[in-house]
Order: sequence, then C-alpha cells, then structure tokens
Amino acid sequence: MEALSANDPRAVGEFQLRARLGAGGMGRVYLGYSPAGRAVAIKVVHPELARDAEFLQRFGREVAAARAVSGMYTAAVVAAGLDDDPPWLATVFVPGPSLADVVARHGPLPEQAVWRLAAGLAEALRAVHACSLVHRDLKPANVLLAADGPHVIDFGISRAFEGTSVTAAGMVVGTPGYMSPEQAEGAQTGPASDVFSLGCVLAYAATGNPPFGGGSAASVLYRVVTAQPDLTDLPGPLREVISACLSKDPSQRPGLPALGTMIAQAGPALTATPTSFWPDSVAAVIRAAAAYPTPTQVSAAPTGQAPARLGQPAMAQPGTRQSGMVQDGYHAMATASMTVPRPAGPPAFGAPTPATPWPRPAPADAMSRYTPAPLRPRPPTSVLAAAWLMYSGAAFSLLSTLVSLATIGEVKTAFSARHPLLSGNAVKSVAAVASVEVLIGGSAVIALWLWLAFASMQGRPWARTVGTVLFGVGTLGLLLTLGSPGIGGTKGISVVIWLIGLVTVILLWRRRSSEFFSLRR
Repeated sequence: MEALSANDPRAVGEFQLRARLGAGGMGRVYLGYSPAGRAVAIKVVHPELARDAEFLQRFGREVAAARAVSGMYTAAVVAAGLDDDPPWLATVFVPGPSLADVVARHGPLPEQAVWRLAAGLAEALRAVHACSLVHRDLKPANVLLAADGPHVIDFGISRAFEGTSVTAAGMVVGTPGYMSPEQAEGAQTGPASDVFSLGCVLAYAATGNPPFGGGSAASVLYRVVTAQPDLTDLPGPLREVISACLSKDPSQRPGLPALGTMIAQAGPALTATPTSFWPDSVAAVIRAAAAYPTPTQVSAAPTGQAPARLGQPAMAQPGTRQSGMVQDGYHAMATASMTVPRPAGPPAFGAPTPATPWPRPAPADAMSRYTPAPLRPRPPTSVLAAAWLMYSGAAFSLLSTLVSLATIGEVKTAFSARHPLLSGNAVKSVAAVASVEVLIGGSAVIALWLWLAFASMQGRPWARTVGTVLFGVGTLGLLLTLGSPGIGGTKGISVVIWLIGLVTVILLWRRRSSEFFSLRR
C-alpha cells in the first residue's frame, strides 16, 4: 500500500481514494471507500487503453459478465464506470495477501493448507464457470488468502485484451508458467484450461516453485506444451490430484465437480470451523499480512501540488516494480510484481519460533531442483494422422503380400494341371523362388512403413524427405503394375496403398508439420 501521489485522482465515481495498491498492464489499482465506509479495490484503466474502441467494447462485455459472478471465494464486482474517461471497475476489497506474496516470504504452504486451498479454488472456479466465464489467467498473484478462505480475482477480463494495440505491441495475456497447453498454442480454451492452471497453482503452493520451472516465456511455454511437470516433492495423494489436473489432453482432466470429489476423498479430514478456515500457522501469517495501515495513517500527497484529475496518467512511484506481463485484472491487493512494505509476520509455516526461519533454497538453487524430462515436441495432428496412415499402409502391404502368395499358389496349380508332362519339381522351384521374392519384398515394404511412422513421430526431419522419395518410386511401380497382366485384386490393393502414400506425403509437408520437424534440426 502506497500513499497517493500528486498525479493520482482523489475520487472515482462515488468512491473516495485513500491509497494505491498497485499497477499493471490494464491500469492502476486503488483502495477506495464508499460513502458508507465500505472498502473497495478500484481498477482505473490506462488512458491509452481507453482510446482503443475495440478494447472498450470487449471490456464492457466482460465486466457485464463478471458482475454476474458471485461466490464465497471470488471478489465480486460492486460498481463500474464504463462510460467514464477512463473507465474503471470496483470490486470487494479482500483483506489478505496474495498466494504469491505468502509463498515468496514464508515458503510452501503446509500440506493441510494446500488441500484447503484446492477445495476453495475449485469452488471459486465453479462459480466463475457457472456464469459462462473462463478465468484464463489463474495464477498465485490472482489468488488472495483471506481469513475466510482463498478468493479468486481477475476472472474473465483477459479476453478484453485480445487484438488491442497493447497485445499487438508485444504484451502477453496470461502468465506462461500457469497457462494450459491449448492456451499456449493459441487454441480454443474452455473450463478445462482453468483446471490445468489450478493444478499449476497448487503445485506452486505446495513446493514453492512453478511445476514447469522458470526462465524465458518461450522456454516455459515450450515445457508447458511438451514436458512433464516436476511433481517429485509432492506427497502421493496430492501428487495424484495435481497430476490429473495437469493432463496435456483437456478431455482427460477432471471436471470441477469430479475434482471436488477427488479432493474430499483424497485429502485429510475437514478441520475448518466457522471462524477458522486455515490451519493455525497460515491463519497467523494472513492476520499479520492483513494488518495494513488505516486510511488516516497513509500519508497524503505533497503539499502545494494539486490532485490529478481521473483522466491524467499517474507517475511511477519509487519502490514499485511492474512486470512485463499483462496484469489484466482487478488486484484487490498488491501482487508479487510490486515492491510492497508489509508488517513483520511469522517467518515461516511450522517454524518452532520466529527466530528459526523455514529453510528456503536460494534463487540460484530454485531451478536446480527442477529436472524436467527430456523435452520432445508433441507431434501435431497432421503428423499423428500421417503416422496412422503409415500404419494402415503397412497393413495393406501385408494384405498385398498374402494375396500375391495366394496368387502364386493358384498359378502353380493351374500350370501343373495344363502341362502334366513338365517336371513338377521345376514348377515347384519356380513357385518357391517367386514366393521368397514376394516375402522379402513385402517384408521390406512393411518395415519401411513402420520405420517412417516411428521416425515421423520422433520429429526426424529426414523422415518426410525419405518418404517423399519412396512415394515417387512407388508411383513408378504402380504404373508398371497397372500396365502389366495380373490379378485385379492385387492391382486394387496397390492403388489403395498409393493413395495412402499420397495423403501421407501431403500431411507431412503441411505448415504445422514443418514447424514440428524444424524443432529437431
């Protein structure tokens, strides 16, 4: 919490502003009070965004939807000024720190607290999804820990950023370490995407580290899409629940009702009371962190300077850091991207005395604990379809080999019946040689199909080049087969195999396939 500067407004709508709580990509967040004295968190949109007509339209739609959200574990919208310049939004003020702040200062939550957090966040997301909203940016900074449980903020507003000048300028909507694979790939996102983000948040709360490590946004997103999360430090039941949430396939993730059942069955017995949601160690941390100065204790603007009007931009304040990621919601409390003075509290969960801090790895050691599985790009749909066609080609090649062997047997029998004076052994020898040639040739073709399918799934760049060359050779062979005498069944199978090869080559040279193969160069 910081004092208002000379450039900050003193009133927004009916609310009197008393302090600044933070700032982000969408705007500035203030602590305000209603005429009756009710505390609210007010988000004032940046002036440059207020000039973007498309953003304003989307912002209005999302705010209208967000106002319908209610629940014990969300920060409800209480007022909005969509027609003001710049627009603003007021939500219930949640007296508690963010999960990001708590873990950064005190280390991972105790296991029992993680189970309580999981149950509360699952209920909060159900309230959001019940209003046909998808959060799309669930992360530790958007989870506030209050005495009565976790509260989710920023629900559904991230869609207002899409296609605006802000995102076009290189800003990223969402947080890489907590995006779902489909969101990272730019695909359609639904409620299952929030379930994946929930798993990431719980893993962070339990271990103190994001499940896909750190680093640049590109490297983290790559691990989100292709690598397995690091869940080695989690206890068995909690690891099973989080692992189910982090399935790469959205259809394999549990729905929120099923997830709530899993948490109730796998977690410890409920210990919350009407006055105590958290275990004692966490409740003490929340009480200490929520002991902010009263509005009258926050210093006023420097004397001799006139307060700024609502439409004027605010100057950056000393001691405040803003991240390069779009903080696209309504922060009722300061997030981890800002430097915020806080009263001293318990040094760590479960510490015997305040003088014994919870052991925390140094920042340099944080990534050393992350040992991801070997990174291997996940094949796109085009490569997967090509691989299955290759398996089908192998099956049809086996069928062609069997038909050819049966044809050799029929020819041998017919030739012996028409020419009884010729040596039977000579006919058998010729038939045997032909059968061996067919078996060797057929086995080689089948092995080629399977070999190329495996290489394609591994992303070997040469696989599609070799496949294309072999398809050209197969095309010449088909022309020779159709121009020579033979049984119609064999020719028909050859045409089918050629068509399979044609579609396979087309799939392997599609844009998504090319991007996949280029990663393995």
